[in-house]
Amino acid sequence: MSTIVMTACWPLQGMSPAQKSVLISLADNANDDGVCWPSVARIAERTCLSERAVRNALRWLEESQILVASQRAGRSTWYVVSPSSYNPGISCPPAPDAPQPRQDMPPTPAPDAAHPGISCPQNRNRTVREPSVATGASAKAVPVDEIVDLFNELLPELPRVVLINKDRTAKVRARWAESEVHQDLDFWRDFFGQVQASAWLMGRVDGRDKNRFRCTFDWLIAPTNFVKVVEGNYNA
Repeated sequence: MSTIVMTACWPLQGMSPAQKSVLISLADNANDDGVCWPSVARIAERTCLSERAVRNALRWLEESQILVASQRAGRSTWYVVSPSSYNPGISCPPAPDAPQPRQDMPPTPAPDAAHPGISCPQNRNRTVREPSVATGASAKAVPVDEIVDLFNELLPELPRVVLINKDRTAKVRARWAESEVHQDLDFWRDFFGQVQASAWLMGRVDGRDKNRFRCTFDWLIAPTNFVKVVEGNYNA
């Protein structure tokens, strides 16, 4: 159980009791990275919900961007709980006796309005971007792409980040939300500078072991490792 993830989930509002129960059950199973892999049957047993209700809650939590589900090849589903990415959009499902919503049609675009269009980058060496996990205003405030670009620029000796997937996006957003200090690209430039200055993190430590450690982007943005780097534990 991760007290970090659990503590961040308890205050969240804007969801039904079933959705909150499933979220807390997942957080109770998660590690400090928010990763867990309980079965639907196990969640149903712990929450006293039907499996159908659990699946509906899981779907809603994914749509609210607090949960990312991934399939393990030939195995089960694993989840990443990311409280900092929560963006429910609506407060909770309407009550059974709630009035029907208005059916007014929104205004259509003007006939001469410009078409949004789609631009396609031509640079073949450009980092591949997966679709963003979140689309809300708060999610756009986290410059995930720029942070990854800083890593690739300042630490070319380390394995390059080519794919910005949902798991990496969720972890960067979580580190960004942990402190106002982290919410500045200059902080991340200094952070990667600390990594560059550490012989151990960069794999420059002499020794007989040919498989000596060298950090990666995923290793750096894991919560425990991130704190150790920030606090200078690897400075030599």
